[in-house]
Amino acid sequence: MIRVDIVTPKGLAFSKDVNSVNIPTVEGEVGVLENHMYMLTLLKPGLVYFDGNDRDGIAVTYGIVDITPKKVIILSEEAYEMGEIDVGKAKQEFEEAVKRLATAQTLEEFTEWEKIKEKAQALMTIASKR
Repeated sequence: MIRVDIVTPKGLAFSKDVNSVNIPTVEGEVGVLENHMYMLTLLKPGLVYFDGNDRDGIAVTYGIVDITPKKVIILSEEAYEMGEIDVGKAKQEFEEAVKRLATAQTLEEFTEWEKIKEKAQALMTIASKR
């Protein structure tokens, strides 16, 4: 068993011992079992799921993942249980980001709106599959 904690600025969103956890990272999806090697990586928007059950889990946005042989700590800007995703809000954010990307004038502005678009798209995709 491996302990998984998902923490947001609002506090602890999830804490449980599981057999395995799959995590969306910038390098791709990472599967973690007990005694995994140490790893520190960037989290990207997607679904964190447990024990191979990709039909259920916790939707996360951007953050950091700290993996040790006995524990996984996911520090995420946001985390949602499956039924908590506000699809209407995500759709509005996506549409606004697409508009703003078309008129972005600086790299910083483009990067920020691209992040918002990617997050909203991931949340809409996760919600539509459930």
